Amino acid sequence: MVGRGRHQHNEINAALKAIRAINSTFTVEEDHNGHRWGWITCACKDAPFAINSTPRNPGVHAKQIRRWAGRHGMCVSGDREETS
Repeated sequence: MVGRGRHQHNEINAALKAIRAINSTFTVEEDHNGHRWGWITCACKDAPFAINSTPRNPGVHAKQIRRWAGRHGMCVSGDREETS
């Protein structure tokens, strides 16, 4: 059994650790509900990312987490521009 605050798949743990290191405004909230392990939110609170507790392929899910954090990196600095 894995303790609280830690995902059971090492690849996903590494991705979560990497996005926490990018900036502290990314928050990882553990919220067990069905197949969802938790959420990642950024400073702009726009489109949180759901972390799956039982992904079919943990490596791919870890890449999706990193990709999401890369897209929301501009939200962290507040330089995000609204598109019309």
